[in-house]
Amino acid sequence: MENTMSLTLRTDAFDFAGFQNRFAQKGRIRLEGALPHDDAHAIHHALEQETLWELHLVNSEGAPDVISRTELESLNPSEIQDRLAAAAERAQTGLSFLHLGYDLTTKAALENLGDDHPVFELAKLVWSQDFADFCEQVTGLTGLKLQSLIATGYRPGDFFTMHTDAAAKLSFEWNFTHDWRSDWGGQILFHSPSGDIEGGIMPRLNDLSLYAGDQPRSIASLAAYAGAPRFAITGRFI
Repeated sequence: MENTMSLTLRTDAFDFAGFQNRFAQKGRIRLEGALPHDDAHAIHHALEQETLWELHLVNSEGAPDVISRTELESLNPSEIQDRLAAAAERAQTGLSFLHLGYDLTTKAALENLGDDHPVFELAKLVWSQDFADFCEQVTGLTGLKLQSLIATGYRPGDFFTMHTDAAAKLSFEWNFTHDWRSDWGGQILFHSPSGDIEGGIMPRLNDLSLYAGDQPRSIASLAAYAGAPRFAITGRFI
C-alpha cells in the first residue's frame, strides 16, 4: 500500500513566548493539538490495531528486559508470568516498569514497521530537525538532539515507577489515547522532593508533554477497570 500520509506540525497554533515562560518556571509544558485531528486519529488507530507490540519490563536484576513477539508466542506462559512478577516485585523498592513497547530508534525497527504505517510517518517527523527546532522554540532550550524514541502501550496493571533522567536535556511524551477517564490511572505524575504530587497529565489524544529530564516522575498504574489501553510515543533529547 502506498503511503499517502505526510505529517506536519501545527506550529502556528502555539504561543512560543508563553510556553517558554511556563517551561522556565515549572520545567514542564503541555501542548494540545500539535498535529491535525484526522492525523492523530490515524496514529491512534495504527497503535491500537496495526502495531506488533513487544513487552518491555525490568528483570529481577533491575535491568531493562524485552520479551519479543517470538518469545511471547513460544515461551511457556508460566515463564512469562515469572518475569512479570519480577518486574512487579522490583517496583516495590525501586525503578521498574511494565508496558507494551515498540522501538522507534533503530533503522531496522523502523523498516520492520513499514513506511506505509502511520507511526513510521510520525517517527520520521519526530526524528527530523523540524521537530527539534519546534521543541526548542516552545521550551527556550538550544542544541537539542534526539537520542531515543519508543511507542508505548499501557494495559490494566501496567506502570512506570518514579524516575528521573538527569542526562536528558528534555524528555517528552506524545499521547494518542481516546476518551480517557481520570480514575483509570495512567497519568504522568510529577513528584516533589517531599513525595507529594506536584502535578499530573491525563492521557489525551494528540497531547504533547515536554519536561526537563531531571524532574521526578512516574506513570500511574492503570486500573483493572480501565476501558482501553493508553498509547503514546516517548523520547529523550540530549
